[in-house]
Amino acid sequence: MERIKQKTGIILKIALGIVFVATVITHLVAVQYTYIFQNDEARDVLIALKMIQSNRPVLLGPETSVGNMYLGPFYYYLMVPALLLSNLDPVGPAVMTALFGIVTTFLIYLLGKRWHSPTVGVIAALFYAISPIMVHHSRSSWNPNVIPFFVTLILLLPNLKKPLWQLCFGLLTGILFQLHYVALILPGLVFLASSYGYLKERHYFNFLKFSLYTLLGFLISSSPFWLFELRHNFVNSTAFITYLTDKTSVTTVYPPYLNRLFSNIRLFINGTLYSASLTAAIPQLVTWIGGILFALTLLFRTSLSNTYLALSLLLLSLLKENMNIHYLAFLFPLTAVWFGSLYSLPKIPRATAIILSLYLITHFYPSFAYALSRTENAPIKRSSETATYIVKEAAGRPYNVVGSQGTFTNTISYFLAISDNPPKNDLQSLVFDICTGGPCGADEETTVLLFLTGPSHPSLIDYLGHPAINEFNIPRRIIKNEWVTYDIYIATIELQP
Repeated sequence: MERIKQKTGIILKIALGIVFVATVITHLVAVQYTYIFQNDEARDVLIALKMIQSNRPVLLGPETSVGNMYLGPFYYYLMVPALLLSNLDPVGPAVMTALFGIVTTFLIYLLGKRWHSPTVGVIAALFYAISPIMVHHSRSSWNPNVIPFFVTLILLLPNLKKPLWQLCFGLLTGILFQLHYVALILPGLVFLASSYGYLKERHYFNFLKFSLYTLLGFLISSSPFWLFELRHNFVNSTAFITYLTDKTSVTTVYPPYLNRLFSNIRLFINGTLYSASLTAAIPQLVTWIGGILFALTLLFRTSLSNTYLALSLLLLSLLKENMNIHYLAFLFPLTAVWFGSLYSLPKIPRATAIILSLYLITHFYPSFAYALSRTENAPIKRSSETATYIVKEAAGRPYNVVGSQGTFTNTISYFLAISDNPPKNDLQSLVFDICTGGPCGADEETTVLLFLTGPSHPSLIDYLGHPAINEFNIPRRIIKNEWVTYDIYIATIELQP
């Protein structure tokens, strides 16, 4: 018996070693070539840069996809040390996210081990380490991408009957609140489950203490958001309540609840299990196999992981919203544990899960090949070369920079902001006009809308690079209009005296 235990322990250590190697490779190898750095990512790095240069924290986080509604600033606080350690290279926050992903892999092992068995934990961790969609969301800097780490921490809290862990639960919930509002579904379920235990046993005073400690932790970690709200008449809270009531209202015209539920289950199966948005087309039969296995685990393997997963999908479907895969980021850890739990099913479904695993390995391979490739990071080169051109052409002169209508310039603005000669916000006689797809039009000499672009975030007014002027009628002349790199053209404009 002792030898069996020793052999089992050795096998487990080898398996965890394989998982460690796999997760480091998938999360870190060639990350500098494939991390995403587009308009939204550049906006976030600019805001982190603002905090570094001003030595002051911002109180407003990223704008939600709904628009005119913002999250808390916690993610920006995470980015600052990463950006400093990378010497302001935007790859720093991407590496930070990858490190969160690596740690999450091992937290998922602990979660699978706690709820099921060490074997389930290893399989769950390996799935998280090689799943294209989960790896994709761990190799670029974006606020939803660190959600799985904090969700897994909540699910691993040892004992919500003790004040310390209740406070930690509140702190982590406040963090999730600032990363993505939809992610609150899971801590909400944990809170309800714990509250039910207190109320069932009629421990009303303990329930009150639990609620107060949770609320205290929540308010502490989300305090910058609430400070902003106090200063601005709770503008985000009002928008959030309006959004929530509208998206759950029976009067809103959207598909019926069951249609949304089946749509979200399909997104869960295709999006998180098969990584449909990143991989080749999935045969309908394979989708059905995943759905049947999901149903079997719900019917025959009652566990916290399966219960939370099912209830999360039920609650998520109350929102009358077209779901994107990043909305399900809070379910990534549960998805991994659920997949690992397939190996604890009876013989026939377990054999089916093994065959499915072999299929997934071949299905995922093309995504691995891309993720680990060392192709040129075009957006980075495009933006840095454009910024280098502008600084060189300015030759030490103060200047303004604008983007033609429909041109997104946050990535270029970041490299200009960290250059030796960043653009000015007050009016200068030298203006660089950034255009895409072809040379800047001659009407840039006459348009009154030359400076009609605002900051992509209220905190970035200092990085606008030009004065905030709605109408601009000063005579000007295009003295140069040339191709710079990729599809970028720059018109050099001189204002006439």
